[in-house]
This record gives sequence, structure tokens and C-alpha cells, in this order.
Amino acid sequence: MYEIEHRTLLTEDSYTALLEKLTQEGTLIGQDDKEVEYIIFPDKLLKVVNNLSKNTGVLSLKLNALGEGSSFQEFEVPFPADQYETMRSICHAISEPQQIIAGTQKRTNFKYGEVEIALKWSEDWKYHAELEIVVADLSEKDEADKKIMQAAENLSITLMSQEEIAEFAAKVRASKQ
Repeated sequence: MYEIEHRTLLTEDSYTALLEKLTQEGTLIGQDDKEVEYIIFPDKLLKVVNNLSKNTGVLSLKLNALGEGSSFQEFEVPFPADQYETMRSICHAISEPQQIIAGTQKRTNFKYGEVEIALKWSEDWKYHAELEIVVADLSEKDEADKKIMQAAENLSITLMSQEEIAEFAAKVRASKQ
């Protein structure tokens, strides 16, 4: 599976306005608050997630770095939430990442047409949103990108370029050194 994902930074006011619009025009999927540890490598990202809202855990591997394109091949393995610390320990013991960044994110998920939108707040990104469509094959990427861009236009939000995402992610990483 591939995630086709785009991001936007929001102010508190634009976050609130988008939340109101999605509440009226979208479909609420639900709260999705998470404790996340990002294990960062030069060419991939490993995430260990404790989903606080759903009392579940997941290990996720994205096969490219943030800011290196809008498509991510992703593999996920669920695990019981009470095994979060054990999964973190395993990942630390078997890998030598460039960096590890941990944090909690407040998140509300919506469906807007065919696009899933996660309204989020985290310490590092502050108010932001991710717009994504999951596809089985990269031949579907261009169509998914078009649907995401149309949703963003309909919602009056400006998506970040891949360069802006890479620059922002680099600033976050540098602040955590």
C-alpha cells in the first residue's frame, strides 16, 4: 500500500475554521490521539505508535524520508498497546537511527470525499493537517494527488510543497539535537 499524503500548516484560527467546515461538510471518523516515537533514518522512517484514543499500538515503516515526495510505501504491524514500551526497546536495540523524536499528537480524523484529513496538533508542528489517500499501486498516485489538491482548494487551505516540508522537518530535527 502507498500513502499519498500532503500537509498544511495552520494557525489556531484556521485550524478552528477547518474543524468547523469539516464537521459540517465531512464525515467524522473520530479522535485519534497518539504517543509516537519517530525513528529517523536517511531514507526511511520507522514509527512506534501508542494510539491513546483506541488503546492499540502499531509499528509503521515508511520507505522514504519526510519531504522526499508525496507518496510513501508503508508497512504496518499492529501490536497490543500494553506492549508499546517493549516495541520501543526492540526498535532501539536493533537499529542505529540518525535521530529519535518522541511526542504526543492530538488528532481528529475526517473523511472529505475520498480524502482522509487528520487535523492535528503536536509540540513540533503545532496546528497542522495531513490530507491523504491510500492506493494499492503508484499508477494511482496522480489521480490521488488531484483529488487531494481539489479537496484543499475546496477547503481554502494551502498545501506545503515538498521543499517546504523538508525544510520544516529539518528545522524540527535540528531543534531536537
